[in-house]
Amino acid sequence: MDRGIRFETEVVKHAVGTLNYRVVFLDERFHEALPLREHPRLRVRGEVNGVAFDGAWQPVRGRWYLMLGKRLLKSAGVDVGDRVLVAFRVVDQASVEVPDELRRALAANDAALRSWGKLTAGKQRAFAHRVSSAVRAETRAIRVEEVIDALVSGEI
Repeated sequence: MDRGIRFETEVVKHAVGTLNYRVVFLDERFHEALPLREHPRLRVRGEVNGVAFDGAWQPVRGRWYLMLGKRLLKSAGVDVGDRVLVAFRVVDQASVEVPDELRRALAANDAALRSWGKLTAGKQRAFAHRVSSAVRAETRAIRVEEVIDALVSGEI
């Protein structure tokens, strides 16, 4: 997997309930080569038309799709119907990239850090994404406080 996987595909609109996402579907040639049964939401890092992403292949009716966020689509200059080159490699499934602000807040609060340690990697990633997805520093700070409060209060 070090050399990674590369294939060309089309960006499509994919409905999940009442929500519509822009996604690419994994080329079926790679279904058996990847540990999709062991890790149905397979964490990967790669590029779409040269624009970096961290994401996960997610299952739907025997296929796997990768959601493409608005920033990624805009940076890559693509949208629904466009052909893209997808390149990726599988990453450590338990890894979580914690934003610096959240890492510092956890280190300063023993109760929050203990609660954080009890969370699954997926829940940790969700909290980390909540913080890192904020554009403004003020919003990030507010979200860090919300995460710490939730961890300390046991609301999770």
